[in-house]
Amino acid sequence: MNFRIWVLLIAALSLIALAGCGRIGPSRGPAVTPIPTKTLRPTFTSTPVRPTAVPPSATPIPIPTVTPAPPAPTAPPTVAPTAAPPTATATPEKAAFTVSEPAVNVRGGPGVNYPILGEVRQGQTFDITGKNPNGDWWQFTYEGRTGWITAGMVTARGTARVQVAANIPAPPTSPPPPPTTPPQPTNTPAPALRYALTGKSQLRPNTNDFVTVWCFVFNQAGTALVPGTLRVTRDGAVIKEQAYSGGTEPARGDSGYPSEFLYNPGCKAEIQPALNGNYSAFIIQGGQQVSDVFNFTVSGVTNRIAIIEWKEK
Repeated sequence: MNFRIWVLLIAALSLIALAGCGRIGPSRGPAVTPIPTKTLRPTFTSTPVRPTAVPPSATPIPIPTVTPAPPAPTAPPTVAPTAAPPTATATPEKAAFTVSEPAVNVRGGPGVNYPILGEVRQGQTFDITGKNPNGDWWQFTYEGRTGWITAGMVTARGTARVQVAANIPAPPTSPPPPPTTPPQPTNTPAPALRYALTGKSQLRPNTNDFVTVWCFVFNQAGTALVPGTLRVTRDGAVIKEQAYSGGTEPARGDSGYPSEFLYNPGCKAEIQPALNGNYSAFIIQGGQQVSDVFNFTVSGVTNRIAIIEWKEK
């Protein structure tokens, strides 16, 4: 039984006993009316049910639980950088040229051997469409056709990206020359030479560094010397012209040769230095040759002196 119930029962029995003792003694006063007491009744108090010990059973193996992975940290929102204003891109300069000469021919290809298509004038400007491999001719559009102009006659710009043209025409083949008509012989006689060599001319050596030419030019009678100009050449080039007068003048002879000989006054041409070569001498009047030619060769000291005699025919 519950301990509480026992306490209540003992208390009730004690009260009953005390009530009986009062009734047993003599009565000396008025009778005391007993105070009714409440009969104690047992009350039901629920006894808590003690859990029955259950024998331990096999320890269950804990089932591993999947621990959910913590959520990935959320990246802070990326702030897009403010776009910089676009940088202005320089537009490449267009390839073009301006004619810098008063008038320049336009050719059908990169060379003067190509046909001429027309002409452009100073100050005109055209777009460049190509170039030749050497870069000294520009290709451009001329009156709806492809033309070429030499780079030396124009001022070009923006040509760094100009490519070699893919449609360069082949150089034209030179046409065979037309047959030439042989010149008709003319009856114009060659100019007559007034003075002929007499066959008395002489060549002498000289150790001095001079080539000296003396001349005698006689009239038909052989009695007077005719004035004129002596021309001397070496290997075809004129090296001396000496004017002389009429009359006579003696010349001193070299050792081993006649002591004196005559010659026209002033008709002595001295050429220095005495170079080896093929020499020629003849008379001119009014700029025209009027005598036979006397030829001689100088080699070392040999033939450095020429004494030439002509006579009018």
